[in-house]
Amino acid sequence: MSAIRELLVHVNDEVMSRHAVELATALAAEMGAKLTAVLVAAPVNTGVGLSAETASLAQQLAQAQRASLLAIGERFAAEASQRHKLTVALRLGDGDPVKTLQAQARTADLLVTSQRGPASDGGLSTGQSARLLVGSACPVLTVPYVGSTVEGAVSGGSGPLRRALVAWADTRESARALRDAIPLLTRAAHVELVGFANDTRGDGSSHRVALERVAAYLERFGVRATVTLLSQAEPSVGERMRRVGVSDVAVADALLSHAADMQADFIVMGGYGHSRLWELVLGGVTRTMLETMTVPVLMSH
Repeated sequence: MSAIRELLVHVNDEVMSRHAVELATALAAEMGAKLTAVLVAAPVNTGVGLSAETASLAQQLAQAQRASLLAIGERFAAEASQRHKLTVALRLGDGDPVKTLQAQARTADLLVTSQRGPASDGGLSTGQSARLLVGSACPVLTVPYVGSTVEGAVSGGSGPLRRALVAWADTRESARALRDAIPLLTRAAHVELVGFANDTRGDGSSHRVALERVAAYLERFGVRATVTLLSQAEPSVGERMRRVGVSDVAVADALLSHAADMQADFIVMGGYGHSRLWELVLGGVTRTMLETMTVPVLMSH
């Protein structure tokens, strides 16, 4: 992907969604992209199993929620116009937010969402983010509920998301995320390509060669990446990311710690998971990152 032309941002409240909207607005303004805010109201049971009176009250509640959400979207759009001279289109829907976003994202280049906070109904829960990631047709940039990092990235004079940490494992998902992130990486001031090697196996040389190959690929797009190899215990990072039901806090913590050390504005990584019958199974690193992120994370599946 050489450019971002269609950018979506998910809005379902005023507090948690604000960080995502601010970042999406700044990106769209800088990259000349069309920005659409997808406003998804919480589903309300308006008829099935309800009395006529209760159904009428539920219908009124649903209409009030939609009106409130539309007002929030209009305020966000007005702020974007004032700060960035950017027109934000509004699309209002209700029902399952994941299905709505997946449908809208089929004709988008990037979808920006918010991580749900511990005391908020805004944004998306870890489970919703996982379902969205596995079924999305475009990369998903999730903004943490800790908004200070986003505000700093947006308010900086050089623009948003200028320092990138790219987590690399020799997997399809990692390669997909790398390619999807190229429009953001080409405008970054600093890109660090991070991989993991097992000291006990002595495989550091082969991993470094692989990272250098990826760095050479990025350089063809004008992206000069610094290569960093971190040590890791058994099993390999690729295996840990892909293994079903394994929570690997160590790898996610290592990535977040290194992101803090290098003052990264965002992380790029493959999203690992699949649907098994009616159960969604995430890789351990993916789940831990969705739960504990401290900077925006771009994931592709």
